Amino acid sequence: MGEVYEARTGVSRRGFLKGAAAGLIGAGALGTGIVSLTGCSTQGATASGGTVTASATAPGYGGDVAVELTVDTGSGAVKGAAIEGKFETPNRGGRAITTMQQTMIDTESIQVDTVAGATFTSSAIQDASTLAYNEAMGSSGSMEVIMAPGEYTGKAKGYWQIWDLPVTITVNETSILKIDVPTDRFEHGETEVILQSVKDLLFPRIIENQSIAVDAVSGATASSNAVKSAIKQALQEALVAGGSNAAAVSMFQIAPEKKEAGETEELDVDVLVVGMGTGGIAAMKSACETIQELNGGGRVSLLGIDRAGKYGGKSALTHEGCAINPPEYQVAKNSGEPFVDAEAFKATWKQFTTTDGKQTAKEDLIDMYFEESGRTVDWLFDMGWIFGDMGKKNPFTGGLTSYNVALTSNADVGTYEDRRAVLDTYYKQMLAEVAAQGGAYLLETEGYEFLTEGDKVVGVKARNHATGKEYTIHAKAVVMNTGGFSANADMVDALLDERWRGERKRIGTDQDTGLMIQAALDIGAGTYNIGMSPNIMHVSIDHWLHQYPINFYDDVLDGRTGRYKSWTLNNIPIACGISANVVAIDKEGRRYMNEAKYESFADDQDHESWPCFASGNYYYAILSDDVLKEIASEGFNKIYKWEGYCAQGDIPADMPVPEVYEGLGYAVGEGIAWKGETLADLASQIGIDGGVLESTVEEYNILCEGGSDTVYGKDPQYLTKFTSGPYYAIQIFNTSFSTCGGLDVDTDIRVLKDDHATPISGLYAIGVDSMGVLLNPNRNYVGFGGVAQGWLWTSGRLAGKNAAQYINDEYGGFTYVSPALVDVEAQSSAR
Repeated sequence: MGEVYEARTGVSRRGFLKGAAAGLIGAGALGTGIVSLTGCSTQGATASGGTVTASATAPGYGGDVAVELTVDTGSGAVKGAAIEGKFETPNRGGRAITTMQQTMIDTESIQVDTVAGATFTSSAIQDASTLAYNEAMGSSGSMEVIMAPGEYTGKAKGYWQIWDLPVTITVNETSILKIDVPTDRFEHGETEVILQSVKDLLFPRIIENQSIAVDAVSGATASSNAVKSAIKQALQEALVAGGSNAAAVSMFQIAPEKKEAGETEELDVDVLVVGMGTGGIAAMKSACETIQELNGGGRVSLLGIDRAGKYGGKSALTHEGCAINPPEYQVAKNSGEPFVDAEAFKATWKQFTTTDGKQTAKEDLIDMYFEESGRTVDWLFDMGWIFGDMGKKNPFTGGLTSYNVALTSNADVGTYEDRRAVLDTYYKQMLAEVAAQGGAYLLETEGYEFLTEGDKVVGVKARNHATGKEYTIHAKAVVMNTGGFSANADMVDALLDERWRGERKRIGTDQDTGLMIQAALDIGAGTYNIGMSPNIMHVSIDHWLHQYPINFYDDVLDGRTGRYKSWTLNNIPIACGISANVVAIDKEGRRYMNEAKYESFADDQDHESWPCFASGNYYYAILSDDVLKEIASEGFNKIYKWEGYCAQGDIPADMPVPEVYEGLGYAVGEGIAWKGETLADLASQIGIDGGVLESTVEEYNILCEGGSDTVYGKDPQYLTKFTSGPYYAIQIFNTSFSTCGGLDVDTDIRVLKDDHATPISGLYAIGVDSMGVLLNPNRNYVGFGGVAQGWLWTSGRLAGKNAAQYINDEYGGFTYVSPALVDVEAQSSAR
């Protein structure tokens, strides 16, 4: 049996629902911004027939979806439809909006199919359309809820879109009493630590409000929406079993008011950490230790906040950190001998960050990193963290990955999913130790503005997205760990160099909204390499196909998901796109990389890691019928490296795939691929110059005829000459973990003003909020591997320590905190 959440008391729901529904009629017109499933507005209604316009809203993937219908009340035909969902994902939800709107118009009906891959948006469109249609036809109003008591289970796909997440609800006649999900990871497909935040936060909200229109858990949107969709199915089954109309599920989709909206609480702390990823937790622990060293062992005034509904951040999903020769760990694991030649490594790093004889990184920060990163690993090691052999079996060589000396995923038996659980125990331990000394934290609480006094930062304004409560947090020092700004399209287009701008796919939890980066800029903070490319280490297509079944290997675990490895022909578009015998072109139509090594670390500092990055946010993979014939008869046996995060498993390499033409046909129909009988025809469809594409392919064919890629060095086995059409183009998105450049900091991790010399007193920035100081803006991330995580650990430890020291020096000591024992669990829990 899974984990169960129960209502505190029996809920008398029937009378409440009727009153609530009656009170909401008339709200929620298209464009009003009012969140109401039952709310509609009408105009032009007549008793004997005529044309009526009505509108309604329903909660979608990212916010409200609004539907406006014009209905002939005599015939019941839909004469017009307009759908708006400005918070839905453009390529999935947006596709559902466009497709379903047109289908309603063409068929003059709201009975239209959902769009594969956009289930939650499609469902919202159906819900809102039903309400608007009923309103237009004069049949709106409250619906009686009578369910057959018992257990009901619904299923929906979450983040990976591979496995169903089953959700079981227990109901009485009118209410949801319990919510249950499996605890065995092989019975669902969600990342366990993320699903736990949904259990902890979303389930109680649903039961308390008797609504699935509550806010998704920040940082767990996909899992939250899967739960909501599954519960909706289960409720509809329970309603039908009780004799009610399935449409009465709308009574469980009334968005509740935010219970603390309009309230503001003022808090006073010594140190505030904004962003509780790995680095933020490290900063909290380091600050706690340093304060106690300085105040004689007294308890501390320390607070962490995080936008997400869980701590650990995106860094909890990664597995390796670069650190140089940890002294204690060398003794414990390598007989006291260095793992790498540090001076040679540093020289290579500084060569990597030099362009045209100019050093583009901050050398003093590189030097500091080499001095402190090993000490940071020792600090974590002393707290019980376990690392791998740190390069003992992979000594200094020409390959850049040799420098990745703290590969934590090699430390434990199992998969990355197992590693995530191990990291979660580390976080819990560190936070419990901080809480025992007076620290606390708030989840789903996002900072958005700095408080200042003169040149000092003295706090932050923040808000809880779930409750609506505002916080004014006065602090003597603030540590930023907000993950950059890659999820903020406006900031990406404003701050990145032109070639890196534009919508791109991202991996992770999308909590990097950039609000605190912007807040720092607003008070005069300087930046360093902020315009450089985001951290590109994966590629993806716009969306996955859903026409084919998902199959599983019964004896192979997938390292990233921790479940049995999957394969499906839905991967045909991405497989075609990453096959090494395609021609990869940039936005101008020119070939620009070795297609076999689109996604790989470089062999030396003179070459690019993940060279696909150089085209900007996307590129095109061009295929001829020659390539497709090989795939149809021999299979996808020319893929040098499968994409790990952005595919639904793989396709067996030794399996012929005659369905490749059919799969690409689906992809063309869904706007993720294009087909042309000639190269010129194909070029016109994707908006590039036909002559340029023809010239590119002609030059490539010459290389194929010569049997050697003298331009980019692709292995000759992957050189397939293009001789005949049809030709296909697949849009491949360079997919990022985060932005790389950020605020300028000094060796104390203090944020500098835009004069790049004067510290902003009381403000520190760690992780990717300041990682640009170590990098080359002309290149992708850095070639050594694990630098983002290593910098996060190191800058977090130092920022916490230095913030505490600053408070002691600037303010003459720390806030007195009573030494009386407190409830540790209460102090450490999210408020």
